[in-house]
Amino acid sequence: MSIKTTNMRNARANFSATLEAVSSGDIVIIQRRGKKDAAVVDADLLEDWLAVQNPEYIKSIITARAETEEVPFVEVFKDIL
Repeated sequence: MSIKTTNMRNARANFSATLEAVSSGDIVIIQRRGKKDAAVVDADLLEDWLAVQNPEYIKSIITARAETEEVPFVEVFKDIL
C-alpha cells in the first residue's frame, strides 16, 4: 500500500485511474488549492478504520456475519449444472 497525492483537476480528469489505484491498495489524497482536501480509499480499509473508531460498528459486523447464511455453489446452481 502506498499513498499517492493528486490535485482535484487531475483526479476528475483521470477518475478511473484513481479508482484503479485504490483497487490496487493505494490511498489517493486529493488536494485542492495545494491543501489536502479528501482521500479516496478502498471500502474494506474504510470499514476497518470505522471499526477501530467505533466498537458498536464491530458488533454490527459480527451480527451481520452471523446472520448471513453461506450457500454452497452447487446448491445455488443445481438447476443449471
